[in-house]
Amino acid sequence: MIALSTADETDWRGYEVTSVATEPYREAVPVEHVVAVLRERVYGAMACLATLAVLVRHTGPESSAWAPVLDVAVATGGLWAASLLADWVAHLGVHRSAPRGWTALRMLHASGQIVEAAVLPLLVLVAAAVGPLSTSTAMWIAMWILVAELGVIGLVAVRRARLPWWQQLFTITGLIGVGVLVVGVKILGH
Repeated sequence: MIALSTADETDWRGYEVTSVATEPYREAVPVEHVVAVLRERVYGAMACLATLAVLVRHTGPESSAWAPVLDVAVATGGLWAASLLADWVAHLGVHRSAPRGWTALRMLHASGQIVEAAVLPLLVLVAAAVGPLSTSTAMWIAMWILVAELGVIGLVAVRRARLPWWQQLFTITGLIGVGVLVVGVKILGH
């Protein structure tokens, strides 16, 4: 949980440079890392939602849930690998060396948000594969979980922003709205 943010200094343009620390005695986490974590979580949620929206078209009440589990896992794994590889290549190009230590761990943590975004939907699909829940129902539940997840991501992103309440609400509503739009297009096309 991010608990502390302080203005440490100003950069060459005069903007405040802040550090985010999880606890007062720990080393500050660079703001760029927090940005990367939120960005990758949105990517992961949207990619998983889009994958499920495509898959639900080919899912009937008697379909096995294992096929969508595999499809979502492969799509999520592919996006995670692409994100990690892109970060690694970018770091290599800028710093002329492979990332090491905290930098490598932060890259893994940020890209891991893509995988974390798909965990709850995958659990619902696995529950359908081994339980009484139909695959079609599980797919729709998983999609609505992702829409709610986008709302939570928006809430986390704006909770400390220096925005008026209506801009914070607009941001959260916008993220939820994009998710609802994906589901809505799927409903209209079904």
